[in-house]
Amino acid sequence: MKCIVVSNRKGGSAKSTTAVSLASELAKDSSVLLIDLDTQGHATLGVGVDIAEKNGAHSVFLGSNLSETFLHSVSENLTVSPALSFFDVYEYSDLRGVLKNRFKKEKIADFFDYVIIDTAPTFDALLKNALEVADTIVIPFVPHHLGVVAVNQMVRAIYQTSSKREVAEVYMLPVMYNPHINEHQVSVQKVRDAYGDEKVMSPIGVDIKLASQFESALPLVLDSKRSKGQKDYKKFTLDLIKRIS
Repeated sequence: MKCIVVSNRKGGSAKSTTAVSLASELAKDSSVLLIDLDTQGHATLGVGVDIAEKNGAHSVFLGSNLSETFLHSVSENLTVSPALSFFDVYEYSDLRGVLKNRFKKEKIADFFDYVIIDTAPTFDALLKNALEVADTIVIPFVPHHLGVVAVNQMVRAIYQTSSKREVAEVYMLPVMYNPHINEHQVSVQKVRDAYGDEKVMSPIGVDIKLASQFESALPLVLDSKRSKGQKDYKKFTLDLIKRIS
């Protein structure tokens, strides 16, 4: 099993879009679990599931088993652990290792080929729990100055959290990319210069259908109508799997 965490401490970076697209594309041929640790629940909604009011992914921090939260999604091979609305991480003093413990005790690796975790744009115990189980981390970023700053901050957070264990593989994914905008080109090149060409994935272009998919609760990669966003995320998924397999 491979656990892929989609994360960026900056909001508006297409984390949920990336998590939904990646999980749905992988589920065409593999067994996938999507864990939504962002209480906004956008990834949950994106795969046709309602945000949980009582029993969701965050319930593991209240003593529940992760498997108790599993629900079917719009894709046959895609299981979702939905976000639990209004979970307040700051009400709890010590949540270290909770998710890692659940993975081990419930033998999650025996049931899924991939686990995709969508995280909130914060640096808190929830993000640290996700990073503790990550084999691979994908950082989506909008290619402008603050997007580049956010990538650097996220990488620092990853290495800080991973100081006592092997560091997960990290990849950067430019999103909402327009090759005709000079700032986009320059920003992506800055990330390439900082981390190497092999760490920067081929970009996801602008496609309004990527936003509207959440209203239809049907991931764009599953839509029968072909689109640029669908094509870009399919290419990203294939490239990522080649790199981490």
